[in-house]
Amino acid sequence: MDTAWKTRGICISAPTSQDLDLFEEFVDTFLVPGRCNLIVMLMRYRYQFIKHPECVNSNDPLNAVQVKRIVDLCRKRNIRLVPKMNLMGHQSERNSDTMDGLLKGHPELDETPGIKEVFYCRSLCPSHPNTKPIVTDLINEITEAFETDGIHIGMDEVFDIGKCDRCKDIPTYKLFAAWVTALAEHNRSHGLQTLMWGDRLLNGLETGYGAWEASGNFTEPALHLLSRDTLICDWHYEDCVTYPSVNIFADAGYRMLVCPWRYRANAEKFIRYAQANDKGHIEGTLATTWIPSGDIMRFMLRGFPTEGKKQDTLQALSETLHWMFA
Repeated sequence: MDTAWKTRGICISAPTSQDLDLFEEFVDTFLVPGRCNLIVMLMRYRYQFIKHPECVNSNDPLNAVQVKRIVDLCRKRNIRLVPKMNLMGHQSERNSDTMDGLLKGHPELDETPGIKEVFYCRSLCPSHPNTKPIVTDLINEITEAFETDGIHIGMDEVFDIGKCDRCKDIPTYKLFAAWVTALAEHNRSHGLQTLMWGDRLLNGLETGYGAWEASGNFTEPALHLLSRDTLICDWHYEDCVTYPSVNIFADAGYRMLVCPWRYRANAEKFIRYAQANDKGHIEGTLATTWIPSGDIMRFMLRGFPTEGKKQDTLQALSETLHWMFA
């Protein structure tokens, strides 16, 4: 894939501690030859935080030495490394019995307290007085470990917002905008660029995007309230007739990355549309993966077989990645 854009990136989950050698091989044999210059590494809470150990994900969290190995590899290969945490939605799963990360350590920060099961993933409460101090502590620690100049704060697929007693009387777009603004201001004060997904800034009815790719709970007016130095990661995975978000973000004054997934035909259509409608606001592409990095790397480097739906997804994703990094 040839474009004039400066960024050729991939969003991929952090490797397990056992897969660090495999990750190095994947970087050197696939990403470097593919001219990749950005890795957005999905961490969530899979890091051994020192200041808030109660928030650590128990599923093989990486320690500072292991992260340093990844940092040094990317620096030597001239790849910008940006950690990604989900800092509103995607907090634990839907059931309150499976709390993880921040909400495991601080269940009082749940936006839907007392609700056993929510529609999708749980959200944190942006209005609780303890939320920002804890979250910014986590941001500081993980960005220092990654020796980075940016952080991806997630913000996608936020379905539960404005539900708790502190938030219920505040318009959802104001809650969303105020929280993103607070994080972005903190990041800016520490020399960090803020990256985020753009779906909650889009109106589903006006754009024709579905409920996952655009807002249905009136967060989209926040589009006009955020700092324009926030880099928007515009993701769309389906075969759309047009991709109006490309123009919406341009007209609103944002810079963005084009973020496809899985099927090559859909990815190519999205990217070609973005090329044709680039108003100088597109920095490049960010391939998304959404499968454990170990599965991706073993499939692409070893031809490691799997079964059923995962096999089909890995095959499709592999074809898309090979095209995007050709």
